[in-house]
Amino acid sequence: MPTRMRTFSSRLFLTLLLALACNFASQAQNASSQPIKISVDATHASSQKILRADLQIPASPGPLTLFYSKWLPADHSPDGPIANLAGLKFSANGKILAWRRDLDDMYAIHLEVPPGSTSVSAHLDFLLSAPGPTIDFAASSSSKLMIVMWHEVVLYPKGRPAHEILFDPTLRLPEGWKFNTSLPVASQTGDTVTFATVPLDLLVDSPVQSGEYLRVIPLNPGEKPLHEVDVAADEPWALDLPVTLIESYKRLVAEASALYQSHHYRDYHFLLTLSDNVLPLGQEHHESSDDRVPQHTLADANGRLLAADLFPHEFTHSWNGQFRRPIGLATPDFQQPMRGELLWVYEGLTDYLGTVLAARSGLRTPEQTREEIASVASTLEHRAGRTWRSLQETADSAQVLYFSPSEWASYRRGTDFYSESVLLWLEVDVTLRKLTQDHHSVNDFCRVFHGTGPDGVPVIKTYTFEDIVSTLNDLAPYDWKAFLRQRLDSNDHAPLGGIAGGGWELVYTDAPNEILSAGQALSGGGNFTSSLGLVVKADGTIQDVIPSMPAEQAGLSPYMKIIGVGGRQFSMEDLNRAIENSKSESGPLVIIASNTGTIERHEISYHDGLRGPHLKRTEGTPDYIEEILKPLAKQ
Repeated sequence: MPTRMRTFSSRLFLTLLLALACNFASQAQNASSQPIKISVDATHASSQKILRADLQIPASPGPLTLFYSKWLPADHSPDGPIANLAGLKFSANGKILAWRRDLDDMYAIHLEVPPGSTSVSAHLDFLLSAPGPTIDFAASSSSKLMIVMWHEVVLYPKGRPAHEILFDPTLRLPEGWKFNTSLPVASQTGDTVTFATVPLDLLVDSPVQSGEYLRVIPLNPGEKPLHEVDVAADEPWALDLPVTLIESYKRLVAEASALYQSHHYRDYHFLLTLSDNVLPLGQEHHESSDDRVPQHTLADANGRLLAADLFPHEFTHSWNGQFRRPIGLATPDFQQPMRGELLWVYEGLTDYLGTVLAARSGLRTPEQTREEIASVASTLEHRAGRTWRSLQETADSAQVLYFSPSEWASYRRGTDFYSESVLLWLEVDVTLRKLTQDHHSVNDFCRVFHGTGPDGVPVIKTYTFEDIVSTLNDLAPYDWKAFLRQRLDSNDHAPLGGIAGGGWELVYTDAPNEILSAGQALSGGGNFTSSLGLVVKADGTIQDVIPSMPAEQAGLSPYMKIIGVGGRQFSMEDLNRAIENSKSESGPLVIIASNTGTIERHEISYHDGLRGPHLKRTEGTPDYIEEILKPLAKQ
């Protein structure tokens, strides 16, 4: 072929190749800009425990990888319930497509989009778990209600961050059911609801509560942004919350506004589910919470006392965790591993602020709050595992510890970055007040750290350990880095400096701790952490023993079952009585226990009676704890 012809042919080939590449690029760009349509049929959820979903996923020809959510923002763990995914099918242009799971990443699915296709159709079923002793994170429905969590039914394409992937969601509910959600509604026809286009991260962050029996309770009528409690229950009587409780929830909204002085959401919905048939849960979202408790919880005084910090905790997460998020937890999608090193802030500071807001809003009295702090301090002071696992290590290991059993809790240590950080942040609060002669406190930290940003818009602003230290130094110059690191990395005692510096001390008396007593009244179990070093379930099964304390020294261990106390058949009343009478008994406390079929006798050498943890006022010192618990908002 002549040189001129070869040159012309080469140019023509390159031109065609370039045009083809531009066409593919244009198709890919067009596919990425189109919303994914997802239609969820929940009409079988109440009867057959199944959700059916159909997705229309824009795609260009060639290889396509789809993800099922693995790491969920509120879970901090790779616990996406993929085992409950069933009936997965794909098609394009009416042709069934073959697919295969990734052999290294079980949450990734590969398929090939055929030429001429502009989208892939997907169908999947999600199998909702039934209630019972093996209840898991998918147990979210009963015959009368349901919580739709979008991550259970969503597939999304690899290659783009979650905030750039748009979805057009539609939900079909059982006939006559009502619903509540923070998602904006575009339209509704009968039992089918169409929501406005929303990015994937906000979709997954916005559960839908629905059911036969629902009630909406406005908390700030006529004000902006809107706050409301949306209640769902299995029976209509449970919707009637006590009037005093509703008033406290209204005060909670006011107290949170006074504390943070900002709102990083359009509206806020407390999605409250009262049911014995779904997973008990408290989960944060940017514009709502997903709070589930047994049906009688709020009708019972002990239940209300123990659940008093549930709303304050999850509400606080809208600022601390959703708006301000540790950089290691702010991953671009739901597949990248999360780093929990700052969970002592994300969850720990939230636990502290939840405790404080519960008192400020009247959900607990100051006395009950001090009892809560005393019970936390006693529990953490008796953590035998702190000799090898620091507070920081509990946060680093969160994804493992979330699924550890309650047995051996003292020696193993669990997710103590929640409760121990209450003590840590109490000490931060007291120290700020002392350093600044009461001019600054954690109130100011919240205003500065959580208030800076767009108001009324659900966005994420990341932070690092250095940002925490810098904000504290701006309020009160101090070696905050050393202060925090010593308490985070210590293998010594629990951080009780906030109690002592706050004008109180941890003591033990014969009087029961009100919070522990409420827990025991509900569970039927017994918490003897500060006496025998023993925690017992209602049926006598030993849940925990603390190394080096009397019960462990007598040879008792978790999973054993107490069947006799002091010559009598086991009952919790008799065990309490035997411990109480130990003060006047010269001999040991005799326990008969079953150990995997073997009957054993255990003699516990103990003579100090029942010991309940309490806070006792240190006379002649400033009462900073009283100051901390005072309301900020005008009554």
